[in-house]
Amino acid sequence: MAQIEAPPAQNEAVTDGPGEGSGVTARSPQRLPTVSPRAFQILTLVGLVFLGLIVVTGGLVRLTGSGLGCPTWPQCGDGSWVPRSQYATHGVVEFSNRMVTIAMSVIMLVTPVAALRLADRRARRDLVWLSFGLWAGFVAQVVLGGITVLTDLHPATVAAHFLLSMVLLVNGAVLYRRAGQGPGPVTVSVRRELLWLARVTVVAAFAVLVLGTVVTGTGPHGGDATHARRFGFDIVTVAQLHADGAMLLTGLSVALLFAVRLGKASREARRWADALAATIVAQAAIGFTQYFLGIPAGLVALHVAGATAMWIAALRLWLALPDRPPHTVTSAGG
Repeated sequence: MAQIEAPPAQNEAVTDGPGEGSGVTARSPQRLPTVSPRAFQILTLVGLVFLGLIVVTGGLVRLTGSGLGCPTWPQCGDGSWVPRSQYATHGVVEFSNRMVTIAMSVIMLVTPVAALRLADRRARRDLVWLSFGLWAGFVAQVVLGGITVLTDLHPATVAAHFLLSMVLLVNGAVLYRRAGQGPGPVTVSVRRELLWLARVTVVAAFAVLVLGTVVTGTGPHGGDATHARRFGFDIVTVAQLHADGAMLLTGLSVALLFAVRLGKASREARRWADALAATIVAQAAIGFTQYFLGIPAGLVALHVAGATAMWIAALRLWLALPDRPPHTVTSAGG
């Protein structure tokens, strides 16, 4: 009687070995696991936190004069991937900032992969595009960081490095917001005037950030004790322009405090309007204090951290006004 052979097991394919009919089997490659919407939203939140953290650590590099603590890039000295003893504290500070950057690069690499493994990724192409946009922007930031070192911390490249971080925070904030929402058209339940006021506030906030980079590029904290290249502007003039912009932003934030309540905006929008006003008031106090005390490094570090918090609050307020349907899985992953 002929022997009946069992069919190959699932996920296995019969292949010819060294001899014909040897019966050698090979498993098909395993697919990556599907990412849940909640896990993806947590990942985008971690990315947003790291985007803000990099701004703060980068500010510490400049304020401690460690901008060239590692004189070469990407190595820290010719032939060395770690700071040498002769570079002392400056090398450690600069190298630590680079380590934060590496951790951030892992998050930026994982986020697009996770977006592609969402169960409803075909309906959430916005998340895929935003994830890849965040990754591309981060790569540009790494390249610009290298250019900043190679140009001996020219204030223009330092300013561009900071402002690109602010643009990445826009991408990160939008991605995190969208990750908690479902696909569908935008709905605006508040008056259009309120939405435009929030948009103008974001533009004004960015203008204040730009003027702030001009002030720091003119002031005493060049980022390195021996290569302190500065803008040739008068510090009093640029500081006054920065203060004028901050006053305009303060007025807009006060207007938003009343508008979100009179316009019956969501509780989230009211909360972020309060946060924006609080950060602006704190920033104004720190800014004037540091100016009259001769711009001490500690207060400048607080000012940089406060500027980042203010920018995030302005973005979150703007994003809290329009809305989309709550997240629901619309299709299974293929």
